[in-house]
Amino acid sequence: FSAYKLLELKLETGRTHQIRVHMAHSNWPILGDPLYGGKLRLPQGASPELLQAIQSMQRQALHAVSVELRHPISGTSMSWQSPVAEDFQRILEVLESCG
Repeated sequence: FSAYKLLELKLETGRTHQIRVHMAHSNWPILGDPLYGGKLRLPQGASPELLQAIQSMQRQALHAVSVELRHPISGTSMSWQSPVAEDFQRILEVLESCG
């Protein structure tokens, strides 16, 4: 659906709100972001399924699939993976079905 885009972003600095601020500044705020996203705008022409998925998202549509860092003291590489939460997965599925 053209009103929403799926993006993969990579943080460079780890600064607080980095992705949220940059996306809002680029006029592509994060869905569900109360600080930088502004008022929720439902896209005209969206399917009832998409509207329901958007309205049921009660948080920011952000997810870190993986986090990697070098431990600041030992220098050991550390990494974690996390599956996508059910509410976020639903948004992704509906958007993918919209083409």
